[in-house]
Formats: sequence, C-alpha cells, structure tokens
Amino acid sequence: MASLDWPIRPPDPLPGARLDELRGLVDDRLSALFPENREPPRLMCAIRHGLLSPGKRLRPVIALLACEQWGAPPAQALDAACAVEMVHTASLIMDDLPAMDDARLRRGCVTTHVVFGEGAALLAAITLLNEAYRVVSEMKGVPADRKLRCVSYLAEAIGPDGLAGGQDHDIACDGRTDEKTLADMELRHRQKTGALFAAAAAMGAEAARADADYVEAMRYYGEALGLGYQAFDDVLDCAASSDETGKDEGQDAGKSTVVSLLGRDGASGAAERWLARAYKIAEDAGGRGPRTLPELSRRIEEKFAALTGA
Repeated sequence: MASLDWPIRPPDPLPGARLDELRGLVDDRLSALFPENREPPRLMCAIRHGLLSPGKRLRPVIALLACEQWGAPPAQALDAACAVEMVHTASLIMDDLPAMDDARLRRGCVTTHVVFGEGAALLAAITLLNEAYRVVSEMKGVPADRKLRCVSYLAEAIGPDGLAGGQDHDIACDGRTDEKTLADMELRHRQKTGALFAAAAAMGAEAARADADYVEAMRYYGEALGLGYQAFDDVLDCAASSDETGKDEGQDAGKSTVVSLLGRDGASGAAERWLARAYKIAEDAGGRGPRTLPELSRRIEEKFAALTGA
C-alpha cells in the first residue's frame, strides 16, 4: 500500500500514549456504568463480557477528539462517547449471533452468545441499546436541546438508515455479491459503519457546545472516516489472521465487499481516498483546541498498512 500524499499541513500530534489515555477514560466509565455487582448478575456478566473486552474504542475516541478540537475538555463528551461504544457493542453482539454471521471470536475473545447463550446475548444487546439512550439523556453540563439531538443521532445510526438497514441488506443478500458499483457498496457501508462514526463525531461536537457548522462538519468527517475504515476492514478480512484482527478469519467469504467488487488493491485505494477526505474535512472544520482528528485518519491508514504488510 503506497503512503498517502496528504495535501494538507501536518496535524497536531496524536501520540499512542494519548490514545491509550482516552481509551482508559472510556473503559473506566463503561465499567462504572455496568459494575460487577449490578443486578441481575448473569445479564451483567454477559454485558461486561461484550462491552469490556479489549477493543480499539475508535468510535468513542472520535467523540472525545471532536469535543477537544472545538476547545472543550474531552471529558465533557465522555458519556456521549460511552453511549456510542454501547451501541457499537450491541451491534457486534447481534451480528455475531447464529442468525446473523454465526461468529465464534470477537476482539480476541469468545463471542457473547457462545459463552452465555443466545438469549442472554440478545438481552445484553437490548439492554446496551436502551442504556445508551439513558446515558445520553442524563449527560451533565450539556443543554437539553443538545442532548435531544444526540439521542436523535443515535436513533438514526441504529435504525433503517443505519445499522439495522445495513445488516438487513446483508441478510437479504446472503451469499450474493449484488452491488454493481462502488456507489452501491458505499451506500451500505454508510449504514453499517459510517452512520455510527458520524453520530460519534457529531455527539462529541454537541457535548462541546459547538456551532452548527462544526457539528455538520463532524458528521461528514465521521462518515468519510467510517467509509475508509470499512473498506480497509474488508481488505483485512482476506489478508490478516485471527490473531491480528481478533475475529474469525474469512468472515466475508462469499459476501459482497469492496474487495469482491474492486479487488484488494482497488479496495485499498478507495479506503485511502476516503481517509484523505476525512483528513481534509477535519483540518478545515476549525475549532480552538488541538487538531488531532486529522491525525487519526493518518494513524488508521498506517495501522491497516502494517496489518496487511503493504
């Protein structure tokens, strides 16, 4: 994979230690929201198994950095970030079920339904979705109208124009590769991945009390970043091992992906173009804080390049 010719000035640095710090904030808050002693114990164990397993926490990090770039403390968006991660985890638990992808491995751990049974996995996912709305509605220091918009962003990202719509398309097209153009493929990726990335960035901006132009820019940023991320994820499915990805190998075999449409090199090129677009949107978005969101795009490209050996 060729290194991108980034046309914009260098962004503010985003050291690995800083990312670890932000992930730590998210993990600590998630654990506090779902403590081990919370009732009922079996349901809580299933939730914690899926929610606290080691993950990249990319979506909540986007929310925190979007808040920080506007000039507010990232902790101001912490509950919004955690709500996004709760929704993401719920989607993974459901995607892994036998009726969906029938996966056995997720984030390097055995999937929730394999450990606790399908019934407990479904209840865990439903609980996470509903608790995400509650957490957003009770955010401290965020005006009511902004909290309401955050609830709306989440609902849009989950519903027929988001995760549910994208997964329904996957089910309907099981075993077929029916997308004829990259535009067709990107429409589905906007639903499955881009919608929640966009919600994360917009919610971080709302928590920071940003102006409408910045919030809208963050939505475009998140969508572009999500499209690039999903295209690279399709490449990883056929190029990396379970040890590297933390999930089942070849999960997309026989499915419609950017790789099946464009080939591995074409998919990598499409991903790079989307990440470069996300970079420029974040660089142009403004804000009074450090501009680390553009650097996040570059870090994602470098991570995938390392995993694919390109």
